[in-house]
Amino acid sequence: MSNRRRLAREKLEIYLVHLLMAYRHLIFIVGLFLLAYSIAVFFINSVVGFASLVPALYMLVLSNSYPVTLYTARLGAWIGTLWRHEE
Repeated sequence: MSNRRRLAREKLEIYLVHLLMAYRHLIFIVGLFLLAYSIAVFFINSVVGFASLVPALYMLVLSNSYPVTLYTARLGAWIGTLWRHEE
């Protein structure tokens, strides 16, 4: 892997960390709404309730935990630079 490509990935990772940290209050509120929705739907259809419970819990953890934010940004930067051929 070239040095330029690694630097692009690190720049994108830093940008994504700052973006997630800037919107963490919004992510928390959306996570709470999704949690309430998943609990309400869980009694009607357990599959749909569980499918919406997983992202809700992840959003709540994402908004309150810096390591989860960092690893999410690393994953996003890795996926974002996966198929780039700038040599």
